Amino acid sequence: MIRAGTRTAPASCSNPANPAEVHHFSVLIGYGCGAINPYMAFETLDDLIRQGMLVNVDHNVACKNFVKAATKGIVKVASKIGISTIQSYLGAQIFECVGLKSGGRG
Repeated sequence: MIRAGTRTAPASCSNPANPAEVHHFSVLIGYGCGAINPYMAFETLDDLIRQGMLVNVDHNVACKNFVKAATKGIVKVASKIGISTIQSYLGAQIFECVGLKSGGRG
């Protein structure tokens, strides 16, 4: 996004199938993604409902619960590093590699 010059664009959006965990969402937001469509996660919820693994819940409630939990997780990740608003976290790129060794194999 930096090389393309779109990191600070207000309409940066992600539509990949993979993000389904708080870590994925947090990294996308940390690199400037303003919207995420986790459609594969929503499809998985539908499949779990069809298989009877999620009971007493419909598609809308399941998706709403997923989004609420993901949002709480993202806020928790940001707060652990001292950021109090998602707007401050958006595009901040404050990541570190931990446990990686430079200069060859480790």
